[in-house]
Amino acid sequence: MAPKTVPTVDVEKGQYVDYQRKARQFFNVMKMCLQDREWDAVLLNGIHASISMNDALTSFRLGKRSSSKSHQDATTLLSQVVSGQEEGKKNVARLSQILDSKNAVEYESRRFSEREARYFSQQVERFVEWAEKQLPPG
Repeated sequence: MAPKTVPTVDVEKGQYVDYQRKARQFFNVMKMCLQDREWDAVLLNGIHASISMNDALTSFRLGKRSSSKSHQDATTLLSQVVSGQEEGKKNVARLSQILDSKNAVEYESRRFSEREARYFSQQVERFVEWAEKQLPPG
């Protein structure tokens, strides 16, 4: 079976730094929201941190990022970056899990609990830290 084709846009490799900086901003705001006990905002900022960090990684490694309307397609692109790496596969699954929350936190009335937000922020932190190690120091 042929690999899934994901709509992408070409990105100059050096632009990964801009996506990485955005990811760090969202990540830092996620941490502040955690301290402020703003549980829904923890999830929303964590999702955006993860998306931006993934864009940084795929931009740097592949020279492209996902332009799909489905954020889950970004995991397909990440799979191309990490093919064969066990730790990479774990983080593709982690990103998928993070992105699964996007619709609920942005469009549904459901509120998230402290327990959910703390677990979620740990998953985001693990993904962001792993992705940072895949990029040049910046």
